[in-house]
Amino acid sequence: MNLPVDAPQTRTPRLKAACQQQLAALAESMEGLRVAVVASADGFPLASVGLDAQEGRRITAMAAALDALGQRLVQELALGAQESALIESAAGLVLCRQVVNDITPMILLVVTGEGSNPGYALWAVKKAARALSESLSAPRSGAPTPSEREQ
Repeated sequence: MNLPVDAPQTRTPRLKAACQQQLAALAESMEGLRVAVVASADGFPLASVGLDAQEGRRITAMAAALDALGQRLVQELALGAQESALIESAAGLVLCRQVVNDITPMILLVVTGEGSNPGYALWAVKKAARALSESLSAPRSGAPTPSEREQ
């Protein structure tokens, strides 16, 4: 069941802590990362690295619009479900990926610097989104998630 982002359950410390923890791990593992943000699918920031609060609200609103536009384009072209969107610029990459979970629709936005490897960036963002999704969907019994069992 997906909850609106302003539902009390989406503001829990567990949700924000899981998001911030995954962003910290991504920042540590990804050379050239400038910005990373987890936001609700409607553009409200949940956690970020490399942004102040005001900047985060503006960027996450644009990320949500990018995600929605990509979904609509993929739907119109009958390409199945969108997984991510990638913008390549002269000074770096912008990657936007959906984070599927049982709490609320979310997106992960990552901005890299010049010279970043697009293939590695796509892989790292996909891995981070999957790990976040699994941590949010994991049973509270303390059982390890599939990604924890792989390590």
